[in-house]
Amino acid sequence: MAGSSHAGRLSSWVAVVVMWIGFIVGGVAMVSGPSWWLFWTGIGIVAVGGVIGLIVRIFDDVIIDAPRILPEEAHPAVLHARATSGEGPAIATDPQTTHPHG
Repeated sequence: MAGSSHAGRLSSWVAVVVMWIGFIVGGVAMVSGPSWWLFWTGIGIVAVGGVIGLIVRIFDDVIIDAPRILPEEAHPAVLHARATSGEGPAIATDPQTTHPHG
């Protein structure tokens, strides 16, 4: 899908906003009473949002990226163990060999 983004299409966001409105209506209904007719109205609005989501194929907005392969790095404790045991590269600590100005 060239030119697509992780943000989704406008039609998908319309479906999501309709579902949000349904949840808000249902939540207000439960806090203010409960007002059961308003609660079921909210459930109906969420269902309408779900149908809109199916119609606009909201799940087609999912973008699967290529796997990210990160280089494996040794843990600092492993590096320290190698340096102190003599397995790894020599670490010069003598000022004669590490003098930055040659």
